[in-house]
Amino acid sequence: MKTKQFILLGPPGVGVKAQANALAKRWHIPHISVGDLCREAIEKETAIGIECRPYLETGNLVPDEWVMKLIRKRFEQPDTILKGWVLDGFPRTLTQAQAFDEWCLAMGQSAVTVVYLKAMTGLLINRLSTEKGQAESLSSIRNRLALHEEETAPLLAYYREQSKLATVNASLSFAEVAHELAQMGQENTGAAKLINDEAELDALLAHESRLVVDCMASWCGSCKQVTPMIDRLAETYGNQVTVMKIDFDTNRQITKRFELKGIPAVMFFKDGERIETLTGVKSYQEYSAAATRLLAR
Repeated sequence: MKTKQFILLGPPGVGVKAQANALAKRWHIPHISVGDLCREAIEKETAIGIECRPYLETGNLVPDEWVMKLIRKRFEQPDTILKGWVLDGFPRTLTQAQAFDEWCLAMGQSAVTVVYLKAMTGLLINRLSTEKGQAESLSSIRNRLALHEEETAPLLAYYREQSKLATVNASLSFAEVAHELAQMGQENTGAAKLINDEAELDALLAHESRLVVDCMASWCGSCKQVTPMIDRLAETYGNQVTVMKIDFDTNRQITKRFELKGIPAVMFFKDGERIETLTGVKSYQEYSAAATRLLAR
């Protein structure tokens, strides 16, 4: 399974940082905020922090060169390399976007997904004007939103041309936006396709006479070992057995429902009844033997 690598962009008031933080917690991957990196560098009085301080104090953009130094330093740490990441507050300029792409290519990083959270201007104005401690005038808020749109347009065009850009309707509730973002991170590669939620699982249990379900998670090292074997199982038995995967992170209730002792957990069902569960990493021969037993019932 590939690591999740997401850049979240959006106008003031849309909740980019909060959504990035929620995604990071859901997927157990680092949330990287360029604003936080700058403030941390300033607090520690690093060379980069000393350079960034006057720009943050005056509300101006930190030069691309210093932003890229912060980004490279953070992204060279093991957790981002091994687990993936959700990034907000970057890129702010086309130069930053191009430099980051060049760095990712040089480091052999997998493809990045860029998501723009788009909301109605009236809704954003309402949110910003009602924020606690917000003393900004309506005209100032409108100007700030217009300036952001002007500055962001080249970035969106750049990512759109590369087919990297996805847009989410952020006029919806926080929970609805969070759900849509989580769905974007679902992997649906390989012969064994992904079950989106428990409702889909229930439908499969009701209609598929023989069903195999691999309960896995993108951050789980053992799951990554099992995934290719489940895909192979789907390729081998696909005409006789429906073999699928379900993401533990977005469907945690199934662990209690099926009394799972850990993940990966591969469940074998006959006419909606669970016949067998293999927990942990097993050999392909063991998964194949369980599928054969399922067919014999």
